[in-house]
Amino acid sequence: MSNSRTRVISQSKAVYLAPTGWTNAGGGWSLEANQLQGVDTFSYEIDLAGSRQDVREFGQLARIGTVRMSEINPKLSFGYYLSSGTNEINLGFTESSSAQCISAFLNEDPAKKENNIFVAVVNEGDDAVGFTAQSPSDVIGFGNAFLSSYSVNLSVGEIPRADIEMQASNVVFYSDDREGLIAPSLNLDGTRAEPNSVANIDLPDAVICGDLNGGLKVLKPHDITLAFANNEGVTNDGNNAGGIGGQKFDTSLSAVQSVSIDVPLAREVIESIGTQLAYAKPLQFPIDVTMSVSALVTELGEGALEYALTGTAGDRTTDISVTMKAGGDAQMKFTLKGAVLDSQSFSQGLDDNETVDLTFSAQIGGASTSNQGLFMDTLTSIETRPSSSSTTTADATQPIEHGA
Repeated sequence: MSNSRTRVISQSKAVYLAPTGWTNAGGGWSLEANQLQGVDTFSYEIDLAGSRQDVREFGQLARIGTVRMSEINPKLSFGYYLSSGTNEINLGFTESSSAQCISAFLNEDPAKKENNIFVAVVNEGDDAVGFTAQSPSDVIGFGNAFLSSYSVNLSVGEIPRADIEMQASNVVFYSDDREGLIAPSLNLDGTRAEPNSVANIDLPDAVICGDLNGGLKVLKPHDITLAFANNEGVTNDGNNAGGIGGQKFDTSLSAVQSVSIDVPLAREVIESIGTQLAYAKPLQFPIDVTMSVSALVTELGEGALEYALTGTAGDRTTDISVTMKAGGDAQMKFTLKGAVLDSQSFSQGLDDNETVDLTFSAQIGGASTSNQGLFMDTLTSIETRPSSSSTTTADATQPIEHGA
């Protein structure tokens, strides 16, 4: 860049996302990426040695060469403040109270299962917000990025946030350019899209995150509610967890301190002779979603662990919903259906309040399964991400859709 840097700080960066294999619905030659809002952390690493194998033979102590035997999968992770669910929709999540939030990943939707991620870096001393797209900036592009982990963290005194981990197939460093970028995504043979092809991508001007209801920029922890419904986990006599006792939860918990939701999305890498990259990267099953809740100990329910040991405690489940509001209006809602209680952990120090940590889990069902798994509702109006049938030009015969 014309302005040499002595360092890079957060003010100079903006993060964008563009679906792999898409083209402009209007028939143009480039696609405008979507900016991810509220991002406050971003890191990545590239392990080159992990894919190499030394070639050695009798007669020489040192290796005689190295060959690459597997795909290089750069890892990236970033976090952002939760808001209205726009980032989740752009990442490919499904907004529905009757379909799994990862339905598109379960269905291997070519328009949603992978993305290209871009990080624009402007001149030192300049804010990325307000730095026009016509002004050159450096860009780092991650191609064929799959979601490998999604977690939500809600705590007293902290802004609600989400943390993402992804694995990519390629990293491209662009210099002095942010328009007409050649997509970093790869075909199965390891080649990229050609210059001036339909896969070129523009990064628009960066903007600050939009207002929520009430003029807020972010959600607040005191506008979060945790509720239990369809609760078989509480028996008719008021004992919880099918009779084993402990912290009682009927419709709610008192003095909740934190809630976290973890969705692991490990991939099975399927390789094939004759292809440079992995033939496919389907999800590994089962997928166990966990919700951890920390609260102050209040009312205890009767019971004994022996009922679980003797098999008389039953196999009871509950639906747990976490609703986040802004200005009095609901913005996002996560519902863990068919959850079972995995553990209770009680602790107390001298003169401290006793706390309990409860861990619940549920398994992701099929894409249309509605009675168990994790469901996400965005309770405000969000522009729906276009479907593959209307905008993608990726070859449907390829298990992994890689660029044009």
